[in-house]
Amino acid sequence: MEVDSEGHDQFENLPSPPRASQYGTGATVSSDTDASGVKLRRRLGDLVAKYEGLELKYRDLREIGIKTAEQNFDVLKEQSEERARTASELISNLKADLATQRSLAKEGEQTKKRLLDTEARVAELTKLLADAKQEAKTLCNKLAQSRSAEVAVTSRVPGSAVKGGAAAARAIATASSDAVQAAQLKEDLYGDLTGLIVRLVRRDPAAQVFDCIQTGRNGTLHFKLEVEKEVTGDNYEEAHFTYKPQLDPSRDRN
Repeated sequence: MEVDSEGHDQFENLPSPPRASQYGTGATVSSDTDASGVKLRRRLGDLVAKYEGLELKYRDLREIGIKTAEQNFDVLKEQSEERARTASELISNLKADLATQRSLAKEGEQTKKRLLDTEARVAELTKLLADAKQEAKTLCNKLAQSRSAEVAVTSRVPGSAVKGGAAAARAIATASSDAVQAAQLKEDLYGDLTGLIVRLVRRDPAAQVFDCIQTGRNGTLHFKLEVEKEVTGDNYEEAHFTYKPQLDPSRDRN
């Protein structure tokens, strides 16, 4: 058993046993020696008790330290696992967001491509519409000239009726031209309001064929309308109509 330095100091400070006097008796020397031994044993017992108390406290503190360290380790381990789970969830969410962004970017590219195709198609249809209007105006001008010439020919009279015929012919031609212009204005107004443009009128032996373009917010429709010639006068209610849409695979796609 080890004894600390305090015990050594106390042992060093113990009074030394008195020497036997040359003049004392043997009984006195023996009594003093016994008293010193008792004190020494008592002091040694106290030191041993203190040592045992200190050792017990050390053991208690050591156990407390070990338990505290284990508890701290468990807490840190749980915190580390929670952080790892949070980081894993965050990584999964970021991967999902990245996949969504890639999908949206791909859809955006496809939408942009469709938009460019639509703009190109609109430009093409606009050009076709302008060409159709120009062709319609040209046909109207030719029709007006033809009608004017027909009126001028039919208005001629022989013999004495020639007097004043030129002035009458000019008046009739002017009136016919005004009527044609008024009819053309009505046709243009009707086309602007309804979006219907008559590109061409063809007269066949069996029917009249109208080549038309219908424009609107949903797109452009090209079709032909045939009217049988058995109709008398302008009574189109009794006529038989045939509707033929002119579909273009490159244009009329779903």
